[in-house]
Amino acid sequence: MIRIRPNKPLILVFFVLISVPLFAKSEGSLKLYPVPVTELEEVLLGWLTRSGFEVFRTSLKIGQVQLNAVKARKKWEILLKPRSPLATEVRARYTVDEQPNEHQLQKLWSYISGYTKGPSVEKWDAYEGIPTAVLSRIESVVCIKARVKGQDIQFSGFIVNQEGLIICTGHNLKGVQHITVILYDGRELKGHLIRMDPRRDLALIDINLKSTAFISLAESRNLLGMGERLYSIGCPINLRGTVVSGVISGPPRLVNDLTLWQVSMQIHPGSSGSPVFDAQGNLVAIIKGRYRGTDSVGFLIPFETIIEFVTETYL
Repeated sequence: MIRIRPNKPLILVFFVLISVPLFAKSEGSLKLYPVPVTELEEVLLGWLTRSGFEVFRTSLKIGQVQLNAVKARKKWEILLKPRSPLATEVRARYTVDEQPNEHQLQKLWSYISGYTKGPSVEKWDAYEGIPTAVLSRIESVVCIKARVKGQDIQFSGFIVNQEGLIICTGHNLKGVQHITVILYDGRELKGHLIRMDPRRDLALIDINLKSTAFISLAESRNLLGMGERLYSIGCPINLRGTVVSGVISGPPRLVNDLTLWQVSMQIHPGSSGSPVFDAQGNLVAIIKGRYRGTDSVGFLIPFETIIEFVTETYL
């Protein structure tokens, strides 16, 4: 299973380039490479997953990506920071039992340097397991913070049209006093609860913002297969743009007259409301929650229930 945190690679559209040397300059754990940040991210994700690491991807600031990879007692911490559209600053740290290991760090630098010297099979086959169609959805996913009965809660949601309408779960919103929606780029906007359906556990929130990044409900699927690989994007523990991979692990369950999919997937606090996609990037469900006592068995609200809820709202 691969979990990737925060959040979607950005496409930089400005063209003022900063001059960089052909090969990396280094000082300690910092190097500069003449490779776009999105491309270098793909290369490193492939390298880490093929090496047996579980990878967490986190968006920190606009364009910056943090990769944390874990395998038993070994850990990588890699920060990618765009210096120009064609150059990326890399900061890295490798530890075993929390102790730095410079030998493995040099392997990373050698790997990236070898990649920058010319085309190779790695260049075209580096992004294993995380479909581009899924990654393209990241900018449409939001973190939601709410004040309910004097307590602060946090969960996830996603934009579904150009008017900035957001779908999320509703089980935390009864008696809500204030809603803040955090966009992928870090902007915080006031949210307005439009409708809540406790039975279906779904809600609609409006942020009064024209948005070019949204997930069309027309691009969706309802029927899923046992063992099918799925990908969620959300804000577990308030980490924007986290991508988690899992599989359908059980037949549809009927709970209170509603069908739920059972999934084997890491689901942490804050994941509720995260959209779930198939490998082609089609919306298939929303994370409802996890089985109590475990963080690896979860339940999904299927697309059929989502579309019924939206249709009723706008009839």
